[in-house]
Amino acid sequence: MAKLYFRYGAMSSSKTANAIMVKYNYGEQGQKALLVKPRTDTRDGVHIMKSRSGVMDECTLFDEMD
Repeated sequence: MAKLYFRYGAMSSSKTANAIMVKYNYGEQGQKALLVKPRTDTRDGVHIMKSRSGVMDECTLFDEMD
């Protein structure tokens, strides 16, 4: 069964970097993880999630999910 993990924290607490690293670790174990962001977040491109430390990965938009 799928699980949903919601991470929250103050600004500069590396939430995005942590989410990207967790997705990478799941992929290394042969599991799947999904990064999702709203369409209004266009700072780094439409389907890109990027942290200030330079770590980046592809993501899905909320309104594209079925």
